[in-house]
Amino acid sequence: MTEEPKIETAGTAGAAAAPAVELDDGALDRVLDRYIALIAVLAALSVALVVLVEFGRNHDGVDWIVFGVISALLVITECRTTIWLRFGNGGVVTPSWAFSFALMLLGTPTGAIAAMAIATTAAEITARKDFRKIVFNTAQVSLSLAVGGLVLFAAGIEGPLFDGRTMPFTWGAAMILSGTLVFVTNGIVICYLLSLLEGKRFVMMMREGFALTMSADAAMLALAPILVISLQYSMLMLPLIGTATFLVYQTARQALQRAHEANHDALTHVLNRRAFNNELSDFTSQPAPVEGAVLILDLDRFKEINDRLGHQTGDAVLRAFAQRIVSSLPPSAVVARLGGDEFAILLPDSAPNVCRAITERLHRSLAEPLIVDGFPLSTGTSIGVAVSPEHGNSPSELLHAADIAMYRAKRYRSCVEFYEQFGTTREHGRITLLGDLSAAIENDEIVVEYQPQVDVVSGAITAVESLIRWEHPSLGRIQPIDFVKLAEQTDLIGPLTNLVIRRAIADVSELGDDIVVAVNVSARNLEDRHFASEVVALLDESGFPPHRLELEITESAIAQEPERTAVAIDALRSHGVRVSIDDFGTGYSSFATLRDVAVDRIKVDRSFISGMATNDRDRRIVGAIIDLAHDLGLAVVAEGVEKEPTLAALRDAGCDVAQGFLFSRPVPPSELRLGEIRAEVPRMGDPAEPTTRSLADVVLAEARLGTRVAPARLAAS
Repeated sequence: MTEEPKIETAGTAGAAAAPAVELDDGALDRVLDRYIALIAVLAALSVALVVLVEFGRNHDGVDWIVFGVISALLVITECRTTIWLRFGNGGVVTPSWAFSFALMLLGTPTGAIAAMAIATTAAEITARKDFRKIVFNTAQVSLSLAVGGLVLFAAGIEGPLFDGRTMPFTWGAAMILSGTLVFVTNGIVICYLLSLLEGKRFVMMMREGFALTMSADAAMLALAPILVISLQYSMLMLPLIGTATFLVYQTARQALQRAHEANHDALTHVLNRRAFNNELSDFTSQPAPVEGAVLILDLDRFKEINDRLGHQTGDAVLRAFAQRIVSSLPPSAVVARLGGDEFAILLPDSAPNVCRAITERLHRSLAEPLIVDGFPLSTGTSIGVAVSPEHGNSPSELLHAADIAMYRAKRYRSCVEFYEQFGTTREHGRITLLGDLSAAIENDEIVVEYQPQVDVVSGAITAVESLIRWEHPSLGRIQPIDFVKLAEQTDLIGPLTNLVIRRAIADVSELGDDIVVAVNVSARNLEDRHFASEVVALLDESGFPPHRLELEITESAIAQEPERTAVAIDALRSHGVRVSIDDFGTGYSSFATLRDVAVDRIKVDRSFISGMATNDRDRRIVGAIIDLAHDLGLAVVAEGVEKEPTLAALRDAGCDVAQGFLFSRPVPPSELRLGEIRAEVPRMGDPAEPTTRSLADVVLAEARLGTRVAPARLAAS
């Protein structure tokens, strides 16, 4: 295993990073100089001992022609760096180990060490490496081979192992032990150097570097005896041996790639969740509590980037974000992508004040726009920090505390939060909330409230929108913004939506024959190819008329998977279910949505509605949307109506339905008595006009607007 340590700079996950904060450049250089000097001295002593033991022995059995051929191959592979298999931060596997160990098996460890030292020095000088690197690399390969040679001498081996004699069992065992110690010694020397450069523990570097290359190095070293036997038999075997070497080398390459992929995220190339958990376990498993910190980071507006700019741009943002994280941290930091837009960082062996300084510097760096495909993109970041051992002594405790802190930073938009325990109530982070949500669905903790939708002209309540709430046993009421998005990241969104639809159908069935119930559905629901059939099955089971169920879908959900969404919408509408576009006007695809997706209604976002009475531009925009919708045969619902002047402006603009606090706040089904609510609805029409309409009246009104009427609705009327 020939290593090329980066003495000048050290990186994390392949990117250059600033020196560790605990050790300045001058101190680091002094430590490296002492270590390089130590390895050089040990190498000199070991090589001298090998020369002393081998001096005066008979070398008549050495095949010097084969020795020359293998030495030439050794020099070529050392100087051709393009064929090296690289791993980690500066480590490589090269075929040169097979050739150098083969030279030892030919009967002259001294010659093998000399050939390897010459080849390494020549390669380093050709690459114009600095003096320290030349000294270190030459010393470490010489030391490793010297250890292997001393093992052969200790076993009583003199001359070539393969010279026609019967090889004793002890010689075979000595050969295996010698090869093992060659790459173990080399691995220890290199990993200790990298631990100094990157500020990481030696054990961690051994696992990342040495353990990663065991299979590859074993394959290279295993070629050595085959190479010696074949070339001693006939030089004509060289092409065959070259082919075998190439195949073994390719196998080693694939082994390294698989090992790398098992521990690294394929998109960002930082560690994955599994590898991060291993690092965190190592950090917390030390005999005495160690200072450090765990950070969890989450992009605040990543979903918007994915929805509006596409997943390809989203992937580029994640890559740029990961690179920005790595470049902003000391080399000792461990960076991982846990999944989606969530990252984790371990800052080992850092005092709380150092962790705070690093976190603040990281946040300032992440606040700067990311350059993606030449364009700057700004993404907010929420960071939660848990300090060890104050906030936990185990991986689960630290991750839980950091998750809670991040959740608080996201909820209160404070960007960075350090974990704090407030009062005696157990706080919940996102991970715990997801676990609780699964139980909440089964334990009837999910409640549904309803907000009326009112006919702008008559004041009649024609529909109600179902709004989900979570009555948590210890945290109290949790609003949907705090848990629905979490459910969308898992398979829980399916059972949750199913529960709401089932509950809404049951509640509204008791309100009369002409009330429609609207239910919000997620993009994850629409991506499920069974969703439409499951909704129809629920309707058939309950006997609820399909035309009285309306599913509200946001523009972003439609834009995320337009083809799947269109298929699901068409399937639902073919069975008579109504579909509306929620928050219309807030996305970039508004007109494309109206063109490409068949729906029944659009709901204009409250950001346009609230300013209609005072802002002429808002009034004109809403009026244009209403006219366009009517021309396309769609009804219009205005969200967020809170004042009577706004309602009057909507009536003047020709809006069909309004919804907001002016009429009613969301109320439980037990309080949804339409007669009592109607009495509080401002009357916009003729006082003699009735405040309720039959289904036939609704159908006729929609027919005058040119809206689509499902066949099931006509039959019901």
